[in-house]
Amino acid sequence: MKWMVVLILFIGSFTTAQVKWMTMNEALEAQKKEPKKILLKAYTNTCPNCKWMEKHAFSKPEIAAFINENYYPVKFDVEGTETINYKGAIYSNPMKDRYKNSQHEFAGFMRIFEYPTLVFFDETGRIINPVPGKMGPKKLEVYITMLADETYKSINTGPKWANYQSNFNYQLQDETN
Repeated sequence: MKWMVVLILFIGSFTTAQVKWMTMNEALEAQKKEPKKILLKAYTNTCPNCKWMEKHAFSKPEIAAFINENYYPVKFDVEGTETINYKGAIYSNPMKDRYKNSQHEFAGFMRIFEYPTLVFFDETGRIINPVPGKMGPKKLEVYITMLADETYKSINTGPKWANYQSNFNYQLQDETN
């Protein structure tokens, strides 16, 4: 019996929190029942920086747990075929059959031209801001906490942003990660 408990603890130490990705339509439906911000990760299957972020930033258990608790996390393939109903408009990828790497209409609507891009939406589904580019766990933590607690509303100049970043108190990881 004792060895079984040890085995369960040993196996449990290798399980980590993972981001519970959903579609944009699922997130918008969930917002109707329980308002929460949306964090949309726009990616392509051929994007090396997207894969790097998945492996090195989103896979951190503390980051994943924070995202799951504070956001509806959406994984959006900008070259995919998902039909999205956003604020009464329907977005799709009608050129996908003709052009393998055609961009989804919803990506164009959000003005996404670089991958990866994170797009933050408020509790009503309104776009707050897109944040383009690869980021590691430290930079990702700065953004997800700033948007979750609405600190971003008071950061409206370059010096305020620089001050916020330099004085940021990392809570989800140690500063060496």
